[in-house]
Amino acid sequence: MKRMTNDASGLQRRSGATYQITAEEVQQYKDQGYLTLNGFLNEAEMATLDPWFEHFVQGKEPGMGKDFCDMSQPYGTPFEEFRLVNAMLPSHYRSELVDNIYFQVAQSVADQLYEATAVMDYEQFLAKRPQKEAAEFAMHQDLGYWPKTENTWTATFSLALSDSELQNGCLQVCPGTNKESELRNHVPKEFGDGHTEGDGNRDDSHTLVIEMLPGDEIVYLPVKRGSVTIHDERIVHGSGGNTSDEWRKTYVMAFRDSETVRQEREMGFTHSHNDEVNWDEIIH
Repeated sequence: MKRMTNDASGLQRRSGATYQITAEEVQQYKDQGYLTLNGFLNEAEMATLDPWFEHFVQGKEPGMGKDFCDMSQPYGTPFEEFRLVNAMLPSHYRSELVDNIYFQVAQSVADQLYEATAVMDYEQFLAKRPQKEAAEFAMHQDLGYWPKTENTWTATFSLALSDSELQNGCLQVCPGTNKESELRNHVPKEFGDGHTEGDGNRDDSHTLVIEMLPGDEIVYLPVKRGSVTIHDERIVHGSGGNTSDEWRKTYVMAFRDSETVRQEREMGFTHSHNDEVNWDEIIH
């Protein structure tokens, strides 16, 4: 298991809303399935996002249904028992977040990673409560959750709104697993009471897990507030629980090919947990 770090010079690569990445970083993303970029947003920019993050993760936005949930437990878990707080599609619920500075800078990087038209597919606020060892994301591949489309290209950005460290459950990846020819088998997570989420229909929960292989090497990606990790749709990844005394706060934003997003929407798939879709039909 390795721990990767990065230097603090990221803001020197910013020109307006453009964050310049190198050809070597583009190649790493293609080969290894992930990147870390420091100094993605400055503190003044981060301060424009903080109040909205707190608004959503404190459950103050009405009418979200399953889009406000605990990603480590079944739907219907009482808010006071949440461990891994999830608020899906915040800019869908609050127009003030549309075209925010994080989106603009992430779009600039997605455009450099992808040679066609990349558009934002979905976003979410995630928060791991302090001293919640079970606030973890099981190891998985994002593509295991999504409909079958012709083009699967994805760049998922995770902006650290608080320092993301080993103790509070930073992202962990298995580099190079994005090159595997087939997706691994994803099965419903079994909760402590023996309950599973069902047959992938998201009626009870959202969490799928995969079987790790003996050769999988886990690399930890700690980043400071204002920095991002980026991973693709096939890399095996997850994160541990939060054993620290502080919240871990993350703003996730995923970009995909514009035609892929169009195909998803035609299937009735928006990444909302409130979607009513036939999972057997669109995934298999």
